[in-house]
Amino acid sequence: MSTLEAKMKIDLNDQQSLWIGLRAGEEPALFNLYKQLYNPLFNYAFILFKERENVEDAINQMFLELWENRLSLKPVSNVKSYLFTYLRRKISREKAVINRVVLPTVETFERSIMDYIIELQVEEELRGSIFKAINKLTGRQKQLIMLRFYEDLEYTEISEKTGLATQTVYNNIHQAIKILRTDLKIPMYILIWLLKR
Repeated sequence: MSTLEAKMKIDLNDQQSLWIGLRAGEEPALFNLYKQLYNPLFNYAFILFKERENVEDAINQMFLELWENRLSLKPVSNVKSYLFTYLRRKISREKAVINRVVLPTVETFERSIMDYIIELQVEEELRGSIFKAINKLTGRQKQLIMLRFYEDLEYTEISEKTGLATQTVYNNIHQAIKILRTDLKIPMYILIWLLKR
């Protein structure tokens, strides 16, 4: 066994001793585990989530939760791996909760609910008009528009997928967009925006 392997084995055994101590309610075990694993936990979570303060808070909260729930903690074979997983899931859950909460902004207060509903209705009507207009295109144009805007493929990727030359793909899509603009009578940027939604 190499010196590095021996050190890793010792560290792992030490962490397991600390875990046993933590489960037994020994505060020094909690602090030593925190001291040993804080930096690896921080580096791991920061690479995943890129939010320094949130990662720091999550690590501190995790160790508090471990202490509060120490009597119900189970034995683990690899403490470091267990805590990495615990932290990743904790941050992911918290981010999911935050994403579900709609935070009020100045814009939210400035627009009434009725304005928002009208905006949605207008967008829905425009999208409906676009689908009708797309159905008037040739089969090939329709396919290429779908690949470009609904599957978000680049011209070269569409070329590979369909077997058409890249220039042919470009020409057909350009022609289809001209037809849609003429039919719908809306500016190009609105058409592209709606196609991509």
